[in-house]
Amino acid sequence: MNEPRDGRLVAKLAGRHRGHHPAYTEVEGTIMPRTRKTPAQLASDAAATVRVLNHVTTTTGAYPYPGDVDDTVQGLRNLVGRLPQAISQSCTALARLAEGGNVRLDAMSPGGSLPEHMKDTLAAAADATQAAADLENALKRLGGYTCHLASIEPQESGA
Repeated sequence: MNEPRDGRLVAKLAGRHRGHHPAYTEVEGTIMPRTRKTPAQLASDAAATVRVLNHVTTTTGAYPYPGDVDDTVQGLRNLVGRLPQAISQSCTALARLAEGGNVRLDAMSPGGSLPEHMKDTLAAAADATQAAADLENALKRLGGYTCHLASIEPQESGA
């Protein structure tokens, strides 16, 4: 349901047809579930989901077919592809808070001034954004290989 092709479904779930649907909202043409979770909770949920993925895939039978591996690689690529925007938006919010005078250094800070600390914070965010983009490109490359792998079909016995 994330990327419906039927415009009527988008309109209906987004509330433009037959009233407002309380469980879904439209974000840039895509139907997304409504949430009351904070950004930090959503990030923690994503990390927990990857932890479950890591646990599930330790078993020998987790990937019975090469296509299952490709599907996982493509899903991870999609996940990682959304990280630069998430990092950027969180740091933009932090910069706005600092500009508004709503940020200070805590007692445990390594020293220096707040403007210097914010400059270093935003530089680290730019590095993290670039690292996420680099990982997405590496996963695209990996997916370019995994998408061409298939299972060997069972051989017919000629008896």
